Amino acid sequence: MYIEQVGERTLKDCKVLIVDDQASSRLVLETLLEDTVPCTSVSSGQEAIEYCKFHTPDLILMDVSMPELDGHQTTALLRSKPLCAHIPIIFVTSSSTDEEETRCWDSGCVDFVVKPVNACTLRNRVKSHINHKLRNDLLEKLIYVDKLTGAYNRHYLDDYLPRLVKDELRTSTPLALVIFDIDHFKLFNDMYGHLDGDSCLWKVSKTINDALLRPMDKLVRIGGEEFLVILPNTDVEGATAVTERLLKTVYDLNIPHSASGYGRITLSAGLAIKHDDASKTIDHVMLEADKNLYAAKTSGRNQLKAPSVVIKSISENHHAHLPIKSQSE
Repeated sequence: MYIEQVGERTLKDCKVLIVDDQASSRLVLETLLEDTVPCTSVSSGQEAIEYCKFHTPDLILMDVSMPELDGHQTTALLRSKPLCAHIPIIFVTSSSTDEEETRCWDSGCVDFVVKPVNACTLRNRVKSHINHKLRNDLLEKLIYVDKLTGAYNRHYLDDYLPRLVKDELRTSTPLALVIFDIDHFKLFNDMYGHLDGDSCLWKVSKTINDALLRPMDKLVRIGGEEFLVILPNTDVEGATAVTERLLKTVYDLNIPHSASGYGRITLSAGLAIKHDDASKTIDHVMLEADKNLYAAKTSGRNQLKAPSVVIKSISENHHAHLPIKSQSE
């Protein structure tokens, strides 16, 4: 008997990614699973990798024999990426030899099914592995998620950030860190009470989380009213644009704060970028972001301090775009 719901998610909330270069095979798998779990299909290993940059499937059905990138190569590439490393992958293969089975296990799959696919076997194996993943997701949530805000906590940061740094060094891609602080939050607590303070923290956290568009972008609560946004594969221009949107979104919440000069809850933010330079540690980048946050707060708050630019959040007199002006370090 299978559990149809684990925590807040059900099988119908999950997503299976089917990877197969044959349209007929994709159609067969989609048809067999249509009453079990929603499916999305792609026709190559490269398309699967591109898909997983912006989506996180709960399970992947991977054809073994494909041109260019076969199932083994695609799995290896996915396993090398921190956000994809724990997605369960079931191989779909036309060979049932011991040699092929061993190669499938060695490639990192959690299971495999043999073509022609048996409908009952496929459905039950997919259910079994998704339910196992849901249980793991629930356990990780209990360990890694801050109960009040729904953001990730420092335990998650300690596990996730080192893996991102390794990936950044391997792929030579920039990693952006943005530290946010709610302006005059102590005054807010003193004036409105801690229950409203908790509600404010939750609203700000949810708003930022909802505004992050990529699964790889993470929000972490690192202090009482202090948050960190992690933006992998993002340069200073991209991180500036994201932060601009986050500042505006929180400003537009219009949470009243009479002790603030803006009359509402606002954020200050500090940005720093880690490039593929092993000599500049992630601790150094975090310290740089924290220094930029301090500069934003001492410069009037309600703004981002980043390398060479300062971005102020939307005010009632600026409804279209956030103004940008140069500012030296």
